[in-house]
Amino acid sequence: MYGERLNQVDMRFGKILHLGRTKTVVNLDVYNLFNANTVLTVNYAYATWQRPTSILLARFAKIGVQFDF
Repeated sequence: MYGERLNQVDMRFGKILHLGRTKTVVNLDVYNLFNANTVLTVNYAYATWQRPTSILLARFAKIGVQFDF
């Protein structure tokens, strides 16, 4: 009924900058922070029985900027 537990750590770092009447928000998002190679799916057939067919995506980051005026 339930699959195995999936552990993944995602984190966001942000800074709010007020310049006059404007506000700027700078963000850094990091996905899979500890770069875990968690198995997502396993093959249940024939000679490749229990061989992983997909794992968690590697660590990656996203940078974002938002301007409010």
